[in-house]
Amino acid sequence: MSESPESKMARLREEFGGLVDDATIRRLVLEEGGIKMATKKIADLRDREEVSAVVSVTKINDVRNFNKRTGGEGKVRNLEIEDDSGNCRLTLWDEDVDLPDNLEVKVGTQLTLTDCYVKQSDYGMDISKGKKGKIEKLV
Repeated sequence: MSESPESKMARLREEFGGLVDDATIRRLVLEEGGIKMATKKIADLRDREEVSAVVSVTKINDVRNFNKRTGGEGKVRNLEIEDDSGNCRLTLWDEDVDLPDNLEVKVGTQLTLTDCYVKQSDYGMDISKGKKGKIEKLV
């Protein structure tokens, strides 16, 4: 039976004796699991780039319905996120709007965004999961 991510984090915290912060410990746990991440800070995001980042949720908005230009109805949900360099918006579309509920995301929850898409919007930088992106809850 393999060690859970929570157990690995606790073990590494003890091994490092408080000398390493939780973000670094999370990265070590991910790398132990074979996940190599070149993450970016929110302050360094650029329009139309693909990005991986570790962020914290600061606000979860309700799902909104809208009429698509192409016809039919769509859904959108925005989360406000931050890291130690700044904040931006994470936009979830259609089938992804339930992701915060499914992952039991709350204010303060840490998320790993992998291969997500950045867009400059009227509100600042906006990250979307896109078709190949992945959003996971960190322990």
